[in-house]
Amino acid sequence: MSNWNSHSWYNQSNGFNGAQQDSGAPTQNASGSVWDNFETVDTTPQRNGFVPPNLDAHVTIVELKTIQSVKNNNRPIFVATVETEEGARYDWVAKADERPYLQNIKALVVALNPEGDPRSFGRALMEALTGPEQPAAGKRVHLRSETIITRSGSEFTKCHWSAPRA
Repeated sequence: MSNWNSHSWYNQSNGFNGAQQDSGAPTQNASGSVWDNFETVDTTPQRNGFVPPNLDAHVTIVELKTIQSVKNNNRPIFVATVETEEGARYDWVAKADERPYLQNIKALVVALNPEGDPRSFGRALMEALTGPEQPAAGKRVHLRSETIITRSGSEFTKCHWSAPRA
C-alpha cells in the first residue's frame, strides 16, 4: 500500500521520477500541459443511484443535505440519502426552490415526525435537519415511488413519503 504522505513515488520538488514540477501557473505557449492547474480541480463526489420507480419499502435516512447545483445555475437542491433494509442506498433529489418539490420535502419531514404540527416545521428545523449533526440519520420512513409521465412526455420518479407502517 502506498503512503501518500511520504512522497515515495512522487517528490513534490522534483516531480514524478525526477521530472521538474511545473509551477501550476497557466502557460501561454505551445509547451503548456493539459495538467496545468490540475491541483485546483474539484472532484465530483461519489453518488448513489437515484430512487428507482416501484419501490415500496421502509427506508432509513442516511443523510439529508442541501447543495448548490452547478449543473442548474447554482439552484438549491435537497438530497435525501436513504437505505433499504437490504442495504441498497439511493438519493432522492428535489429542487429546493419550487413549490411542488418543497411540498414533497415537507411530506418527508412530516413522515419523520408524524406527531408534530407541520405548520411549525420552518427554516430552523430544515437547517438543523440538513446541518452537520444530522438528527434524522437513522430514522425510518416509508417510501413508495412511481413513474410519472410529464406533459412533455418525459419520465421522472415521484416519491411518496409516509410514517412507517407497523
